[in-house]
Order: sequence, then structure tokens, then C-alpha cells
Amino acid sequence: MDKLPGESTQAGRLRYDQGAVGKVLIVGPVPPPYHGVATFIRDLLEAAPRQTRFHFEHLDTSDRRDASNLGRWDAQNLSLGFANLAELASRLLRGRHDLVYVPISQNVPAFLRDALFVILSRLHGSRVVLHLHGGYFREFFDREAPAWFRTVARRVLKRARAVIVLAEEFRPIFEGLVAPNRIHVVENGVPDLFAEVTHAHIVPKPRTILYMSTLARTKGILDLVRALIFLRSDIPDVRLRVAGNWSEEHTRAETLDVIARGNLNDTVEFVGNVDGAAKRAFLMSGDLFCLPTHYPYEGQPLVVLEAMSAGLPVLSTRHGALASTVQDGVTGRLLERGCGPRELAEALREMLSDAACLRAQGVVARARYLERYMLEQCHTRLLDVFEQALKL
Repeated sequence: MDKLPGESTQAGRLRYDQGAVGKVLIVGPVPPPYHGVATFIRDLLEAAPRQTRFHFEHLDTSDRRDASNLGRWDAQNLSLGFANLAELASRLLRGRHDLVYVPISQNVPAFLRDALFVILSRLHGSRVVLHLHGGYFREFFDREAPAWFRTVARRVLKRARAVIVLAEEFRPIFEGLVAPNRIHVVENGVPDLFAEVTHAHIVPKPRTILYMSTLARTKGILDLVRALIFLRSDIPDVRLRVAGNWSEEHTRAETLDVIARGNLNDTVEFVGNVDGAAKRAFLMSGDLFCLPTHYPYEGQPLVVLEAMSAGLPVLSTRHGALASTVQDGVTGRLLERGCGPRELAEALREMLSDAACLRAQGVVARARYLERYMLEQCHTRLLDVFEQALKL
């Protein structure tokens, strides 16, 4: 029998802490590979022993292949999906769970799996909390999904006691699909890797741009590398440090070709995936963070919050929840979604040319992180939603 975070074992039996509200089954992946949902669930599970409001159990749905396999119809995804459903049925039969937490997907194959998670949970008497970690669901629902899928999705969403979105501007995603009192906003949060480091001790490395995310075309890595060709004419010593893993071989090949043709080998450094102390060191090695994303499913990228926690100004796009996360002209700059390399290069040139403004924006970014995006704040909001779902 699985030992749950927050439990102690005595004489081979599990004992729950006194005073906890209920038992929650967290359904979803953990890293690797690294992406927003997996990281969010890992952080939630690691924090579980520090709270006594709920007992957490985890059903791991991880696919250890890279993120390019997410949401595809293939034999391994189907096999994994059926295995996850069988495991969920087994968990529910072994013992009652007051709540089942499911991060819902924004494509047909993965959402159908999520729908079966919901139906199984409700059949066994568990209430369900759904969490949308992106911002594309309504566009997908209205413009791309077939009619039969929309019927299924409506019925599944009505079975949820709570549906969570990442920002106030995402509430309309579920308008007409979920009762307004069951839609909740829980902004993301990330651990504070810089709690013992004052902003004055974070020494900027002039003319160094940082990028950290999945290395995919829609996350902007190719546009950023192309922008360096234009930027280097004004700032010859500019450097770009890139953290993350490639998810698309064709984008990797094209990006490396641009680097070779543009003589950028001494300008761009790839450091691979970083975590823990390595992530902290990486974020302290530059003077601004750039994520020119136009990823269709974008929500509120954790990497942007991590950059803010490091006291870094952020250059990104008005996409997903970024427009309400990054304050344009205050904690960084926002460009339009789909901006080209020349526009990106000009924004980088303006930011890098004003060191005093960069430092000031970094200070405000750090303060905004402390005010709104600390991991503890996110988890408190999430557990509040769990409690409300139990009371409905």
C-alpha cells in the first residue's frame, strides 16, 4: 500500500494526521520531461508534508518521452492512458477519495482520457476539481473540436465541483460551460530560490540575455537567435544563454544552422536543462530574461515567474496570462504575439542600452513576485478551492 505524504507508519499501518479536511488524489505527471504541468504537480507533492489540511496521494501519468508526444494518437499513449485508467479504478476501489484533482488537456485525445478520469471518479463518489494550466481551451472547443466532442466536454465539465484557471482574463474560457460560482482563479507560483539573496547581491552580467523553456519554435527560440544577428550590429558583445531541452528536431537543426551561418557560435551558449542550484546560478548569470512565446496553449509560464523571483526584467509577448503577469514598462516589456526577429532585436537593444532601467525593473519584478507569485501563496489558494469544492 502506498504511503501518502504527511502520513506516518506504525505497526505496518498508515495513520492520518488529526484535523485534516479530506483525502485528495492528484492525477498527473511529474518531471522528466520538464513542462509546466509536471513541474506544478511535483512542487505540490513536495509541499504536501508541510500542510495538514489534506492528505495527498499521487497517480503518476508521466510519459518519459519528450514533450512532443503530448496529446498524440499513438500506441504508447493509448497504452499509457488505459494503464492510468486501470490504476485510477484500482485506487478508487481500495479506498474513498474526497477529491480527485485532474489537470485538463486542450486537445481531443488527452481530454477524452481526462473525461474518463472524471467519470470514474464521480461513479465512485469522489468530487472532482479540474485545473486548466493553459489558455487555449475555448478556442479549441469553439473552432476545432467536432460536435460530438463538444457534447462530451459539456457533460464532463458539469460534473466538476470546481474548475481552476490561471488568471481573471481566463474566466470566459468556461462561460456557458461551467457555473460561474465553480470557476476559480489560482495564479501560478514558484519556489523562491533567492530568499537568501538580496537584489543588491544579484550582480547583472551586462549584455547577457537568458532564455529558459522547452526549445520549440512556438516558444520563440528560433526568433530569438535570429534577432541576435540584428542586435549584434549595435551590441557586438551581446550573449545569449539558453536553458532547456529540444522538443523538435527540425527546429534544433534550423536553429543551429542560423547560428553557424550568422557566426553566432561564440554568442549563444546552450546549457541543457537546469534545476535547483543550477537554475539559481543560471538566473543569476544574465541581466534580462526573454521568452518571445507564441505557443498556442500558453498559460502563465512558470519560467517567467522564476525570472521575476531572481529580480530579472522580462521581455515577452501579450499572450496567455502574460499581459497580466508582466507589467509593460514596469517589470519588463511586452511585444505583440508573433513579433518578428527585427522587432525583438529592437526591444532587446533598448532594454540592454539602459542598465539603470533594467535594474529598476528587476527590483519591481522581484517585489511583484513576492506579492503574488510565491509557491506558498499559490498552494494556499489551491487548497482553498479544494475546501470550497467539498462544501458545495
